[in-house]
Amino acid sequence: MNRRTGMVSWLVALVVGTVLGTACDPGGAHSGSKGGGPEKAHGAPVLAFVRPLAREIMLADADGRTWRGARSSAAADYVRWSPDGSALAWIDDENDPRSRDGRRLHRLDIATGHERKIPCACHGVGFLGADVATLTSDGDALLLLGAGQGVRRVPLRDPVGDYAKLAAGGRDMVTIADPLPEQEAGRGQYQLLAVDGSGTVRPFLPARAPTSMVEGLQSPDGRRVAWSSADSGGACWTYGNALLATYGRKGRQAPERPADGAMTRALLKDRALVTGLAWAGDGLTVTFGPLQGCQAVPPARFVSYYLHDGKWRFIGTGMRAVGYGGQGRSARILVTVRPSPRKDEEFYLPVLGDLEFTDRHRERHALGSGVSEFAFTPGESARALAPAPAEEPRAGGVVGTTDRGEPFPAHLRALAQRIKDAAEDDDVVRLRALCGYCDDETKAAIGTAKGRRELVKLLSSHPARKENGIVFPGLAVHHCADEPGKDITCTAEQLGDIALLGVPAADSTDLETYQGQVYEPTLEGRLQLRSGSGGKALWVGRNEP
Repeated sequence: MNRRTGMVSWLVALVVGTVLGTACDPGGAHSGSKGGGPEKAHGAPVLAFVRPLAREIMLADADGRTWRGARSSAAADYVRWSPDGSALAWIDDENDPRSRDGRRLHRLDIATGHERKIPCACHGVGFLGADVATLTSDGDALLLLGAGQGVRRVPLRDPVGDYAKLAAGGRDMVTIADPLPEQEAGRGQYQLLAVDGSGTVRPFLPARAPTSMVEGLQSPDGRRVAWSSADSGGACWTYGNALLATYGRKGRQAPERPADGAMTRALLKDRALVTGLAWAGDGLTVTFGPLQGCQAVPPARFVSYYLHDGKWRFIGTGMRAVGYGGQGRSARILVTVRPSPRKDEEFYLPVLGDLEFTDRHRERHALGSGVSEFAFTPGESARALAPAPAEEPRAGGVVGTTDRGEPFPAHLRALAQRIKDAAEDDDVVRLRALCGYCDDETKAAIGTAKGRRELVKLLSSHPARKENGIVFPGLAVHHCADEPGKDITCTAEQLGDIALLGVPAADSTDLETYQGQVYEPTLEGRLQLRSGSGGKALWVGRNEP
């Protein structure tokens, strides 16, 4: 249940999580076997998850007990449950160097632990009833892999293109994304087709309606399909969204992307990806995040919502993907605050993180680290209730840390709070008394309503240390680039300040070292506090460069 970003090779893994919460063994399981079916120590699985660097597919029951379902020679891609939850399917990730000798299609019987795998030059994976389904590389037929021996080939009555892929499976039919000619629909656009067990192909209505397609998921009841898009204006200018359609009905749901405070603070207005997608009852959980490899990736930049009837409900930040099951159960991949250095052999493209599971008693379990994706069984997803909305952060007092996340002197923070309180109260007399050491421009600004409003906003940002004092915002001292792995890569605090203050991207023609957007405020939007003789905090107006 997450992204399928293998299509964009520039996405780079930056995060390999560490286990949080309740103790579990280094393999990521705190109960279980070395492979095969579930033991008596745990119940039927409700969740599967992938640890690509550990080369294993893990299972978890309703109480958060885990065991290894299967080992894998290559990272697993497109992990999917059968409609009844009795089997699991996946295909080797084509980007994994360990699959260079050929990809394999896998089917795991949950009750017996028996795994079938076959070489497969095919595209996509899902279930068609009890059989694992995929599409031949030439687009002429479905391949169906059942529990028994052999593979059935079902010719398509209307063959599709060489680059078509099986996008979603289900009880009675599968969804195929078939590329449309670029001269007809533009770059990277597909038409969606429904194919049943006889090979009959029917278009989603209207026929040949273009859409981009990253990952598709059929609803638990088999009536609808949801998918994530990734419309691109260039390698690092991609924006994804979540769309839905119903088999046999005309039209699709393409809600406007959320534009609330959480998305604004995450600076996801112009470019973002869908990093998490899952059915939860009648709705979807959708997580938007930055483009790994192109943008900085602090946790607050991953924003999750519940989508139902075209309306978005904010449910939190800091998760790369989140899903819900019955009786209040949930799972989420957490984005770590400080990414571990990536090793050369850790090719894996999505951000990896810690998987946290909440059971029906609201107890949290750390199921494993280095997790790329997870999926609840269709039955478990169908029983999920709409998640409760989360409160967005409210403006409070002066922040207690710098733009680098470090504390700054308490006496300077106390003065900043007094200035902010006076500005919020429109107490010009008090402001002028506090601003005795200020420059003339600052003294004039605090006499206007606009100047006082800007002062409040400025003092809500994160300062930077400079010359026995601090400067608001820290960006006035430390300009930053929204690009990973650079000496001035934006911190989470700086990104929040950019959004808060509406700092525009600078003209970076003189900063050819950085391909990402560079941010630096103008001289007018600065404020400096210093320690005077005897340690007295002084407001000295603007910071001179």
